[in-house]
Amino acid sequence: MGELILCSRPIAAVPYYVEELSVNLYSLEELSYYVFHNVYLLNADFMSVELCQWIGRDLGMPQLSEEMRLLLRDNVPLHIFVSKLLNACGYLSSGEIRDTVEIIAAFENKSDAERKKIRADRLLEKKRILEAIYEYEDLLSSEDNVGERLLGDIWHNLGTAYARLFFFNEAADCFKEAYRKNRRRQSLRSMLFTFRCKRDEKGFDEAVAYFQVPAEEAEIVRSEVSHISEAREILRFDDEIDHMRSAYSEQNAYRSQLESILSRWKGEYLKIQRL
Repeated sequence: MGELILCSRPIAAVPYYVEELSVNLYSLEELSYYVFHNVYLLNADFMSVELCQWIGRDLGMPQLSEEMRLLLRDNVPLHIFVSKLLNACGYLSSGEIRDTVEIIAAFENKSDAERKKIRADRLLEKKRILEAIYEYEDLLSSEDNVGERLLGDIWHNLGTAYARLFFFNEAADCFKEAYRKNRRRQSLRSMLFTFRCKRDEKGFDEAVAYFQVPAEEAEIVRSEVSHISEAREILRFDDEIDHMRSAYSEQNAYRSQLESILSRWKGEYLKIQRL
């Protein structure tokens, strides 16, 4: 789970598999940890007969299992089901339980489209970028009743996901569609930024003209991208490359060092694409 969790009850011999994150949980404490740190990923599917059975059979807690079954039978809201589970464990503090339950309750009162967007946003926030893209695209292709402003925000966040993978052509198209629908300055600026990032001056100028971007606004975007390209970290990296070229006079040694850096970058890139 990423950190040490103190469990006060026996550990299950057979784990409970959570398909959402592809993780195995071996205790009620781990289940509480999962809920607390992935509250926006929960949906009604979390309330399942399988979970109730696992609590009774593998955790040896038949009374809690039966109580959870009754809640499931009565078709209670998700936040009540989760509240019962978290309070039975005692791993989280009362404040943490209250905050978690309040988030779930507020989440339940939103429309299907809003819930799906929050879910996708959370995936993007957790750097599960491909999954976020699938969620956004599924939402855009659905027949859910989505207002123009929310639809534009979905397009914007989809553009953000593509930009993080350096797919600037796709990102620019998404930001353009976002601005047409939500008319947010942030979407307009993001679209212009992507044209600058992919060094498409013609596309940048055409977008400025089409959307009637004031000259001073366009110049701000130009200068910001130029400023970022001259950031201290980038200049320092250039200096390090020059130093490597001098330090490793052997061509093969210099190439080996470069390949090592590129390999690390590829690993980091593949990591943010991981499902």
